[in-house]
Amino acid sequence: MQIEPWHVPLLVMAGIIVLELLAVLALRDAGPAVWQFLRTAGLGTLALVLLVVVVVSIGPSLADQLASVAAAIAGIAALWLTYRSHRPSAEPSSAAAEADSDQRPAGEDGRDRQQAT
Repeated sequence: MQIEPWHVPLLVMAGIIVLELLAVLALRDAGPAVWQFLRTAGLGTLALVLLVVVVVSIGPSLADQLASVAAAIAGIAALWLTYRSHRPSAEPSSAAAEADSDQRPAGEDGRDRQQAT
C-alpha cells in the first residue's frame, strides 16, 4: 500500500486520537501540573515538526536566507529592548516627593500625622 498525500492528515489525526486516549487512561489520576507539562511538550513537538516541514518544503537555500533575515530582526529587537532597559530613569522631583509624603495615609492611631507636623 502506498501512502498518498491526502492520507497524511487522516493518519496524523488518528495518531493524535490514539495518543490522547492512551494519555487519558495512563494519567487518569495525575494532577494539573502533569497535564500542563504534557500540553507544553506537545506544543513544542508540533512546533518542531512544523519547522522541519517548512524547511524541507522551501528548500535549504531559501531557508538559509529566511534564517538570516529572522536573525537580523531578532538582533534589532534585542538592541531596542537593551536600549529601553538601560535608558536612564527620571529622578522624582522634590515637589513630587513632598506631595507623596503629604498624601501618605496615617497609621491606625494617627501617630504618623502627629509626628510629621
